[in-house]
Amino acid sequence: MLTLKRIAALGAVLGLLGLATIALATPPSGQHTTPPIVGTLQPAHRIKADGVKFRTRGPVEVSTFTLTLDPGGFTGWHRHPGILFATVQSGAVVRDVGCKSHTYFAGEVFIEHGNQPTGQVRNASATAPAAFSVTQIAPPGHPKRTESEPRNCEHQHDAH
Repeated sequence: MLTLKRIAALGAVLGLLGLATIALATPPSGQHTTPPIVGTLQPAHRIKADGVKFRTRGPVEVSTFTLTLDPGGFTGWHRHPGILFATVQSGAVVRDVGCKSHTYFAGEVFIEHGNQPTGQVRNASATAPAAFSVTQIAPPGHPKRTESEPRNCEHQHDAH
């Protein structure tokens, strides 16, 4: 049976763990987005045309917006439900997913989806902004972004 002191101590520990989790997430810095344009695609769709397949099992929300990163700006570590297509409009961005990074330049596209490890996008330049347009297809009613902690990649380097 838990005594009042043990319950208070357990509550304090859980509270500190909760604060530590919040403190470890990396919020965006120097990120600016246009208001999203959101529409619902109904009902389920199954399309196969010109080498492209598109299939939904029910309604989905389609959101489109533009994201600009200031010089040195970044999105913070996060995940997205569904699928997100990003087309770099200007500048260059570095996309970190898990413990790997890739640079994308104007005219190039990258895809994010809910089955990937946590990731972030950062401006490759310390002197010029970078912008990319985003179209996200996700289940309706879900948050379009979930904050997460950065990946700890140090252990991978030690193992080699």
